[in-house]
Amino acid sequence: MLQNSLYHTIGLMSGSSLDGLDICYVQFNPVNTDFEYKILQANCIEYSERFRERLRQAPNLSAMQLAQLHTELGKYFGETTAAFIQQHKIEKIDFICSHGQTIFHQPLLGFTSQIGCGAQIAAKTNCKVICDLRTTDIAYGGQGAPIVPIAEKYLFPDYSTFLNIGGIANISHQKENYTSAFDVCAANTLLNYLAKQKNLVYDKDGLLARKGTIIPNLLAALNNIEFCKKQGAKSLGTEHIFQEWISLFEKQDGSMEDKLSTAVEHIAMQIGQTVQDFSVQPNSAMLVTGGGALNTFLIERIQHFAPIKVEVPDILTVQYKEALAMAFFGLLRLLELPNCVASVTGAKKDTIGGAIYLP
Repeated sequence: MLQNSLYHTIGLMSGSSLDGLDICYVQFNPVNTDFEYKILQANCIEYSERFRERLRQAPNLSAMQLAQLHTELGKYFGETTAAFIQQHKIEKIDFICSHGQTIFHQPLLGFTSQIGCGAQIAAKTNCKVICDLRTTDIAYGGQGAPIVPIAEKYLFPDYSTFLNIGGIANISHQKENYTSAFDVCAANTLLNYLAKQKNLVYDKDGLLARKGTIIPNLLAALNNIEFCKKQGAKSLGTEHIFQEWISLFEKQDGSMEDKLSTAVEHIAMQIGQTVQDFSVQPNSAMLVTGGGALNTFLIERIQHFAPIKVEVPDILTVQYKEALAMAFFGLLRLLELPNCVASVTGAKKDTIGGAIYLP
């Protein structure tokens, strides 16, 4: 039984596509086993290209340099969130929950690394901070990902299938009391890398990809990546995308439009096949969020392959669902309720993840 009390929280999300820091101020009203919510304010603070490149190159830093960036990023998150709080004259905050920036994700080796020091965020905002969300699950043998499905289950009860297209495409499907969720393939990290070759941050609406022609041998190689054929709980890190996906494009001749078109087709095919494997009801719908949901061409191709209606919600949900999910993840941590689900991550048991820093 949940306390019938209002909670005011801020969720922070910085994804693998490196767009910027998503900040979402949410009011939760837990009633019995239901969670009513309302997004009160939200914003995305874009990273400069210089800072984006620093984060992109972070896996290559020395141990000391990475530790320094961890502290610097936490300070930046804290100062940026403090400015957000001041700008919107926010007075009620029970806690801030920060995902951090994933640098390494190696669950098979027993570790994951999200930088952005929680102590710095707490010091700069004078708020309780919850962070380090994935390591408890990994300690119990899980993938530490995905962690959003727990929020989807409670906050979007009208849907059973969810697709998030961020730097990585991940999907979840709920059936009775069981949730299946995992990363599907590279997404915006790959598409944005290719768009950058045309001096673009991203391929707006998929216009370049729409002009291109699919490269058959490249498409076959992408669909043959071992990760794409693996069944069950699985998760990707940015390092895997560079090793497995981007390396194929670097070896391939052809125009950037053709490469983008091939990448979109691969992503759509992988998502479509995954939905087919779920054996979904044909009259049901899949809720699609994340930056990739705004890629019109990609959504069209996903609809072509998926045996289910593909629905893109309002822009606020599209852009801030993951930051909203972080706020909810933190709420479960505060209430000492499981926020990592074993059926999703493959862990030995459901766990309550998140370290807490007090101001």
